[in-house]
Formats: sequence, C-alpha cells, structure tokens
Amino acid sequence: MKKLVFILFVILGTSAFAQETEGDSFQKKAVKLIELTSGQQFEIISEPIVNQIPEENREAFKKDLKESLKGLYVKLAEIYREEFTEAEIDEILAFYDTPVGKKMVATTPKVMEKAMTVGQQWGMELQSIMAKYMQ
Repeated sequence: MKKLVFILFVILGTSAFAQETEGDSFQKKAVKLIELTSGQQFEIISEPIVNQIPEENREAFKKDLKESLKGLYVKLAEIYREEFTEAEIDEILAFYDTPVGKKMVATTPKVMEKAMTVGQQWGMELQSIMAKYMQ
C-alpha cells in the first residue's frame, strides 16, 4: 500500500511539475511577446508620468516603474494564455524574428504617434458632425 501511495505521489508530482514547467515556458514566451509588442508603448505612455516626478527622483522612479511592469507583463501573459496556445505564441514570436517583424517592432512607436495625431484630428471633425445632430 505504501508503494502505491508513493507511486501515485510521484506520478502526480511529476504531472504537476510538468504543468508548472509548461506554464513557466508559456509565461516566458508570452512576456517576451508583450515586451516586443507593447514595451515601447508603455514607455511612451509613461513618459508624461515620469515627467511629473521631481528630477532628482526620476531615475529611482523609472527603476521602480520598470520593475512594476514585470508584474503587469506576467498578468497580461495570463490573458494571452486564455486566447493563444503555446504553439501559436511560438509562431507569433517567429514572425517578430523576421526582418518585417523586426521592422514592425521598430516602427510601431512612430506609427502610434502619427496615428494619435490623426485620431485627434478625426475627433475634432467628429465633434463638428455631432454638433449638427445635437440641436
């Protein structure tokens, strides 16, 4: 009986370890994808926040901010786990390792900045359109 309990313990423990290892692998890949696709956007978005911190404290704040992003990325990785398989994450990462994928990562901040300007202009136009119907 003790041998059976021991064998079950080993099997269940090994299974749990395998799932945990797979989870860690998925999480690392998902975090890498988030860093590739969103890391620069988080930096751009956080710039006005950083500028509110007194200059003598900015470097320390940036360090804490960067550290806090790690926790955010881990939480976001769980969302990716709900929507993608690990194989799909592998394929997406493979794309970002191609020349066009690297270009996309490099140019996304510039594209986002230009898109925000276009969006603001559209928002002003939309206000004019809305005004016609608000009377």
